[in-house]
Amino acid sequence: MNSRLVRSGACLAAALLAGAASAQVIDSQDFEGDAKSGYGGWTVNGNQMIFGGGNPGQYMGIPYLDFWGVTLGNDSPDSPVVGDYTAFGPVKFSVDVRVFALDNFWGDPLDPSWFPVVLQLHDYGDPNDYDDDVSVWYLGDGLPQVADGWSRLEFVVPDPTQDDLPPGWGGTGAENQFGDPILPPDRTWTSVLSSVDAVSITTMVPGYFYGPNWWEVGFDNVLVEVVPAPGSLALLGVAGLLSSRRRR
Repeated sequence: MNSRLVRSGACLAAALLAGAASAQVIDSQDFEGDAKSGYGGWTVNGNQMIFGGGNPGQYMGIPYLDFWGVTLGNDSPDSPVVGDYTAFGPVKFSVDVRVFALDNFWGDPLDPSWFPVVLQLHDYGDPNDYDDDVSVWYLGDGLPQVADGWSRLEFVVPDPTQDDLPPGWGGTGAENQFGDPILPPDRTWTSVLSSVDAVSITTMVPGYFYGPNWWEVGFDNVLVEVVPAPGSLALLGVAGLLSSRRRR
């Protein structure tokens, strides 16, 4: 009886772990291969420029040129990162980023930490009406230093089925009395996340204006995955315990 229970527990552990590994990943891109792959629809500043020296292999980025900011984005209708996020639950975005160079317009080095990175989820509404474009966004940490090499950035999109904006999140599409961007009164967190048309991981913070600087920045190993529900984690823990009993 006990041996059958242990074998069942081991099978349950294997099934749950396999299910978690296969079901949690929404998108994963390491930018290997050639342009024919489409790289999952991801672009940097609207282009798909690939370089060697990634983490490892190839990375997508921009060469040393003047830009107002840097944006890793995806608005491909075929990408799994656009669409209805209420079907997923909480979602985590992770990406490796490296600042190779960042200078002002006169060539003097700038501190990359002055440029915080934003995760922004866009709902463009009617494609023929720019006035109904809205988004929700979260302000993350500043870019890593040049000397830091490749660094990992992570963002978590909380429960997409709640109406109110989660703590730390902002919206765009309207302005308050101070001129700061906010969601329009007829839009909610859930209404935006149920119809995501584009994703941006960007240094362009909504509500701010920027001048050109000289950037050389790369991105690698994009991972978008569902955050496991607490109940699933508990089941995995029980299954792992049963499996470990067999080893003893």
